[in-house]
Amino acid sequence: MEQRGASAGPSIPVEGLHEHTVDSKGRVSVPAVFRGALGVQEGDELVVTRHLKERCVLVYWPAAWDAMKARADALAAPVRAAVRRVTVASAHRVKLDRLGRIQVPLVLRKYAELDGKCFVMGQGDRMEVWAPMQWEQTHGPQVYAQLDLSELNL
Repeated sequence: MEQRGASAGPSIPVEGLHEHTVDSKGRVSVPAVFRGALGVQEGDELVVTRHLKERCVLVYWPAAWDAMKARADALAAPVRAAVRRVTVASAHRVKLDRLGRIQVPLVLRKYAELDGKCFVMGQGDRMEVWAPMQWEQTHGPQVYAQLDLSELNL
């Protein structure tokens, strides 16, 4: 892969929520704004894996993936083992197609309950792909109703 924005890793933040669709072949579009920010194009590699504690799929560019693994290696043994056994073991390297899509392996689609509509959101050093029902159950307004967010005006 040519050295472009994707190699810069965590210094390139991606933000925002985008509604997309997982097609019948398990492909989902990487939002154009993310592709532009990361400098990725057809044939470039991304890493897809599962979240350790939530039912979503994580998408990293290679440098951000390597940085996450390095941070995990520095953690206490039980956490390091959990990350390695679940998140690292579930990882798949996929290539961006000419339409800006990536293939999400069936095992990860099943884990995240991805079928049809989905949310693709930027989380700084990675993207997350959520089924709308999972997102609402995990992060809907009712989940945060008891938090005092008045200082943030949220």
